[in-house]
Amino acid sequence: MSLPFTTYTFDPKTEKKLPGAAIIVFQEWWGVNDFIKNHAQIIADKTGARTVVPDVYKGKLGLTAEEASHLMTNLDWDVAIGEMELLVTQLREQGYNSIGAIGFCMGGGLTLALAAHAAKIGKPIQVAVPCYGTAPATFDVTNLKDTAVQGHFGGKDNVVGFSDPPSADKLEAQLKNAKDLEIHRYPDQGHAFLNDDDWTVTKRKELGFVESDIEPISAEKAVREQAWGRIYSYLIKHLSN
Repeated sequence: MSLPFTTYTFDPKTEKKLPGAAIIVFQEWWGVNDFIKNHAQIIADKTGARTVVPDVYKGKLGLTAEEASHLMTNLDWDVAIGEMELLVTQLREQGYNSIGAIGFCMGGGLTLALAAHAAKIGKPIQVAVPCYGTAPATFDVTNLKDTAVQGHFGGKDNVVGFSDPPSADKLEAQLKNAKDLEIHRYPDQGHAFLNDDDWTVTKRKELGFVESDIEPISAEKAVREQAWGRIYSYLIKHLSN
């Protein structure tokens, strides 16, 4: 099956393998950059599953907040999720019967949107892990009865209506019928707190997602390790045959 977008595939470089499991890793609003590819490889190594990064923007990248905002604003989510359905179908045809999705910021929203769409057509994915992102209201997440969901949100996230604390609370209420539900909140963290390379930290500061140049960044290391540990364990739990 030919897909209308490019995908980047990462297999575990460790002895750990999770046969028949694949995880779709969704980009942030910046697009598919080296940071998201690095995330995908690490997730593959830690879980033993194949990871796949779909290029939702089809080759475009946002290097500034203005560019990224333009790309995200002009993304047709219905079209994008319809295309992601093709990716899920392809993975299943390749023998991957346990499908998960994880995404960050905009990718968190895409993760939930894909899970909602898959449930709607009667082909649910096994697990969804949205990190500081929620889906548009047109995607009904209340029907994720056969999908496990683990969310991660910062208590100081200031992206109102998308990933701030009230948004996390609303999502948790909507997901009360999920197969398994964990919504983790990190009280002292802002938006995109799992980003830790120099470029993304700089962008977070520019956008007001951290409160100073030193303390939140140094304190975040232990929080990031805790969050990633939860993510890896949850993915393995729900993708294991």
